[in-house]
Amino acid sequence: MRLLNSFFCRSKREQDKPIRDKLKDKKYFEKMLSIKLGEIADDEKYIQKERNNNDGIVRPFLYWCSAVDHIRAIEINYSMGEDIGQLRKLYTRSLDNYILGANFRNPTYADDLDRISLGILLDIDNIAFYRLADYVLQMDGQAKSVDWTPDQLLWFLLNARLGDDKKQTYADKLAFPKLYKGLFKLTKIIDTQEAKKALEDYIGKWYNLNKDAPWHDNHLMKYCYRGYWAWEVAAVAKIMHIDDSDLKDNPFYPYDMVHWKDNVTTEGHQHNSYSR
Repeated sequence: MRLLNSFFCRSKREQDKPIRDKLKDKKYFEKMLSIKLGEIADDEKYIQKERNNNDGIVRPFLYWCSAVDHIRAIEINYSMGEDIGQLRKLYTRSLDNYILGANFRNPTYADDLDRISLGILLDIDNIAFYRLADYVLQMDGQAKSVDWTPDQLLWFLLNARLGDDKKQTYADKLAFPKLYKGLFKLTKIIDTQEAKKALEDYIGKWYNLNKDAPWHDNHLMKYCYRGYWAWEVAAVAKIMHIDDSDLKDNPFYPYDMVHWKDNVTTEGHQHNSYSR
């Protein structure tokens, strides 16, 4: 709970930071964060209760709920203007529950894509990242869902951080080509100016491409909106070192998440390199 409490007890300087999302004000996001952190606290209580009452056995679904709620808290905090180093801690804290909550028979692609994309953007350490790769490897081997196939986009993201002996090339198609065909095509572009234009074109279509997503138009509802952030697009841009300077103020592109380490040298944290 100590980390969660830190989000409530922010200094005045931190509270005065400009928010990144422009559709809602800080008061709205503070309310959203309060709701979400309450849900995370409840998740922990349910997990502990089941562990105590069931000889240490906890249903994977409870772990999964906690892991997803942590990602939602990251989204809200990013929209509010929170320091990204704090979001990295929140991500790392939830990784165990994400792995423990794996449903290899019926996976959820969108949640996995968010988790992997944020792992790249938050520059998690290699041990944690390799756990993500092992998770997807297991998923590809065991998933029975009709909506799951070994996915080229997921493995492009994962292979960017894996050593040559760990890279996987067996994925030969996209799980959701309608959504991600344009983004995956971008990964094949060599010319820097062409890649820049393709990135800008894709982010311009991104919101409408996701019109069937459960979060689409959430800003029209009361206390549902967390921000519309294209984590997977930003992760591709980071891996490929695409010039995204013209997207700094784009409402869907999390520019700060790509560049938060550009001028930061933190003791004990290696800035991982990415290979195209």
